[in-house]
Amino acid sequence: MPVSTFENSSDRTMRFVIEPNQEEYDLPPLARIGVKYAFGPDSNDRVLADIGEREIRFWCDSRQRQVEIVHPYAFDRLLWDICVHQGCCGGVVDGEPVHVTDLLPASGVMTAAQFAELVIQAEGEADAAPASIAQWTARLSALFVQHMGGESAPVEALAGNFAQPFDADYL
Repeated sequence: MPVSTFENSSDRTMRFVIEPNQEEYDLPPLARIGVKYAFGPDSNDRVLADIGEREIRFWCDSRQRQVEIVHPYAFDRLLWDICVHQGCCGGVVDGEPVHVTDLLPASGVMTAAQFAELVIQAEGEADAAPASIAQWTARLSALFVQHMGGESAPVEALAGNFAQPFDADYL
């Protein structure tokens, strides 16, 4: 059975509508929605997607269909926020591309301030002016607390959700 997958890469909830029956779903930021469908042997396999700024309309008149939404983890939202809104998407350090996820320890507990320092290091700005580093550390630490829910988190929680809708069906 084919699966059509869509991701909401904006920072606002998007409406997902399956036509012709007007099935509506709210698709949170960074979430992915999949529609798995099948047509009978004498039917035409015809689907259409109309993608707008705040709504996706998906035409699929199959009677055999399922919908699954995969939600992002808190860490996905944190990384997206620091990259899209703060411009901290990683950098080149000593001639090598570096992302904050490359610098995370294998285990332990990460504090908001430690995470902020790693982001600054990944940006290649570890030697910036102390006042600038202090300002960025405060801003990035606040985002860590906002998304991760506290001043610290186990390193194991600092992972993204790479699952796709209906992955369990194909593993």
